[in-house]
Amino acid sequence: MRLRLIFLTLQLFNIIVVMGKLSELYKQVRGYISPTYVTMLVAAFVLWYIAKLGDSYTTEHQVIVVVDGERIDVDCVIRGKGTNLIGYTLFSRSDEFEIPSTELTFDMDSVDENGGRTHHIATISMQQALAARMTGVEIVSVGALPSIPYKVVCQ
Repeated sequence: MRLRLIFLTLQLFNIIVVMGKLSELYKQVRGYISPTYVTMLVAAFVLWYIAKLGDSYTTEHQVIVVVDGERIDVDCVIRGKGTNLIGYTLFSRSDEFEIPSTELTFDMDSVDENGGRTHHIATISMQQALAARMTGVEIVSVGALPSIPYKVVCQ
């Protein structure tokens, strides 16, 4: 118990010594760097960042597509100006799009494990439908899409 108390006291002493050295270093550096310099450095960084947002970038973005009541998660690769991409990836509340099955084309039929018939949505069709709804950005590609039940398509 006594050894533990000595150990904790030494640790506390080391922390106090380090804090004192950091305080001295801060006082020395503060004399060399003026507040005007720091302000101009921050302003330069902000202006550089705004200028870079005007360039074109490509990123991945996930949206939810509702096809006649069936929710599908779709991974998209989108391209656009930095300001538009920030708007879509950070501030967009409209990440859910409703697309009727009449706007989509289906490239194959299959049978699921329950014996029900399903349709697979063509990725080009989904890309075009999303491009019509997402303004300001270009949809480069759409990820793999799951099959949807046949009864949903026929209704």
